[in-house]
Amino acid sequence: MPSRGRARGRWRELATGAQRRSRPCSVTERRYPCRVADEDPVRAFTALPKRIYLDSCTLQAMYDFGGVVFESEPFEPIGRAAKVEGFEDELDALRMIFLVNQRAMFEFVVTETSLREVVDRGRRGYTEWVHDVRDTWLVQSADVDIPPWGRTFLHRRFGMISRKDRILLQDALDLDCDAFMTMEQKLPTNDAFIEKWSGLRVMRPSTYWGLLDPWANLYY
Repeated sequence: MPSRGRARGRWRELATGAQRRSRPCSVTERRYPCRVADEDPVRAFTALPKRIYLDSCTLQAMYDFGGVVFESEPFEPIGRAAKVEGFEDELDALRMIFLVNQRAMFEFVVTETSLREVVDRGRRGYTEWVHDVRDTWLVQSADVDIPPWGRTFLHRRFGMISRKDRILLQDALDLDCDAFMTMEQKLPTNDAFIEKWSGLRVMRPSTYWGLLDPWANLYY
């Protein structure tokens, strides 16, 4: 069975990094980033997403499969997870991301919007754990000015995206996130379009790990 309790016990150790990091580049540079060429390693490293928004399905996977993500336990394909193509690969990517984050101290953002989705599921242990994750972000963002809610994703050009996802994406954009991480398969298919019009990158854990992997040894 998935080791849910271990997710909570290991979160602060693996995902903490309450000290504020200096931002790698200006908002303008990141909002319209243009894909960085591999032959320019300095710019490639600078463009690596370091403030990442976690949606509720990613949080759910991290909690339900905490033993896999935080303790490197074998994946047991049970329930709905057994039917999701590539689910084990996404969990393994999360495992590697948080292993690197023991030293990288990236920022993982959880907002009130995501928290409400979690609370609505009525699972006390899961809700308490997500509060722990959010508390880490609140410490990291203590000196961040929260802007008024933006309107970028209200535009009709984003009409193919669900209202729920557009609200979450707007949260990520307003909080100056570099990327929006989701376990979903559909939303990332719009990544190029979303980045073109907002500068926000949408990716699954495996995609993010593909960007981080070349630099992982810097943090070991």
